[in-house]
Amino acid sequence: MRGRIGLEDLKRAPGRDTVLRTQGIPEGHQVSERVDALVEQARELYEALARPVGIIADISLNEFLEVYEGDGRNADPSPLPGIVENAQCLALFAATLGEPIGRKIDELFRGGDAALGCMLDGIASERADRAARHLGQAFGESLPDDEELDSGASVLPYSPGYCGWHVSGQRKLFAFLEPGEIDIELNSSCLMSPIKSVSGVLVAGRPATHAFKNDFEFCLDCATWECRERIASTTRRPPTNNEWSQAWRS
Repeated sequence: MRGRIGLEDLKRAPGRDTVLRTQGIPEGHQVSERVDALVEQARELYEALARPVGIIADISLNEFLEVYEGDGRNADPSPLPGIVENAQCLALFAATLGEPIGRKIDELFRGGDAALGCMLDGIASERADRAARHLGQAFGESLPDDEELDSGASVLPYSPGYCGWHVSGQRKLFAFLEPGEIDIELNSSCLMSPIKSVSGVLVAGRPATHAFKNDFEFCLDCATWECRERIASTTRRPPTNNEWSQAWRS
């Protein structure tokens, strides 16, 4: 499968509490009228400017491992090679919110309205992250009957720049996927334009496929350890010993 996917649901801004969380403000915390006004202004700006769209393309394991090799700058060891080897199926993806959002954020910061710029930037980052999840769902639903996901399987996105996959891996990813079709470009530093864009590989597999211990060297430099939440999202219980034994690193 290869296809362009509209992300109509992501044209809507997230709710107030989600916007506040992007600014580090916990749910239930009282904020000033000024902050509430900024939230609503940022949400309105987002909905006026957002142009979300994505693209996905099936890729075989061998093809992906060649893409993953990139410029040979990945951490070794790293979890992704083992994860994909245990996957049911794979696809490359890219998604963007479009150029107007990034341009407006830049204008706000340059114009001295950093507060509104931060609010809009937080919304756009949250929507871009959600775009990857939406594409994962679309990928899982698009599989033919003979490749239908196993019971309990889920799809998670993995991106260059995280978990040992060097950001220079974007070059081979872009060469295979060709996301210029949805107006995403790559600069010499492997940064995407528009800035509010995401790319990577969608990995479909059972919970043990995605399970790994975060004891790699690069984990020490990670500020969020979001992998724990991502792994937990694949199941409501911890993987069994048998499931762990089927994972690449236990």
